Amino acid sequence: MGNYRRRFPEAAQLAGSEIPDHMFPHLFGAVAAPRMYAELVGPATEWQPNVIVCDAAELAGPVVAASLGVPNVTHSFGVAIPAHRLEAAAPFLADAWSMNGLVPRPFDGCYDHLYIDIYPQSMQPGDLSRLGRIVRRRPESADHLPGYETSPTLNGFLQRAQSDRPLIYVTFGTVFNNNDAFGAVVAAARLFPALFVVTVGLDGDPAAFGTLPNNIFIERYIPQSAILDRCAAVISHGGSGTVLAGLSRGLPQLCIPQAADQFANAAACSAAGAGIAITDNVTSESINTALTQIITNPTFGVAANRVAAEIQAMPSADEVVAVLTSL
Repeated sequence: MGNYRRRFPEAAQLAGSEIPDHMFPHLFGAVAAPRMYAELVGPATEWQPNVIVCDAAELAGPVVAASLGVPNVTHSFGVAIPAHRLEAAAPFLADAWSMNGLVPRPFDGCYDHLYIDIYPQSMQPGDLSRLGRIVRRRPESADHLPGYETSPTLNGFLQRAQSDRPLIYVTFGTVFNNNDAFGAVVAAARLFPALFVVTVGLDGDPAAFGTLPNNIFIERYIPQSAILDRCAAVISHGGSGTVLAGLSRGLPQLCIPQAADQFANAAACSAAGAGIAITDNVTSESINTALTQIITNPTFGVAANRVAAEIQAMPSADEVVAVLTSL
């Protein structure tokens, strides 16, 4: 990220969906892909894998796979990357393709063989024909730290959630968690009739919010799988991990996107009726109003449960492995 900001200082002036439109090709294409290619091609050539699996923003893998003559598989981490972002990244990958005597592939070669989609099909926007062969996989949390146990203080706080006040989980992830929007959420929580568990990230400072009322519990990190089953709703930056983990449990969402794929996740959540997105005018008042709607209007929970049922019906990881080995 530091390299990206230094090389492309104009990024600091962008807002809204302009941020991911610029960030994807320049961060994952211009900055990351050349380095990743240089560090991947040697081990891959030595090891000679039968298949290479890459995440949806790892653009060096398809080039290396093509150079070895083996299939590459793109594993999604959320909503499908818009076609125009992959096309914008293509010029930054041209040298890697040409040095292998290869003609650059459409969509940077990401969809040549197989796409593993962990996103609910009903929430995917637009035409997905560009993805080619798709196998779906149920998104599953694997976020527990070895030996992790919730603290006695947190356990005591959670016991209060058995009262008539709903429990709401708040996170802005580990990258976009130091901004005015996060502060506005905590300010809204101070006055809202609910209990809030807030995580600020391992680099965050719980003390930065000052003295808090007894309806707010702040910690650096809590595995989401340890808390979400007790919650009534989620407030987040709209990151794929948080959105999918919440939806898989039928939890309505308040999304306040900051960058990356978060705007697409927020829009998809809103379009599905499973949440509300706030993309501008992020104030404690607007957050309070949206949260009141999510908690009091049962249609949001109904829609979230509909998506949860869809997620539960998606194939397991074991079923996807069988498809991978067939390649």
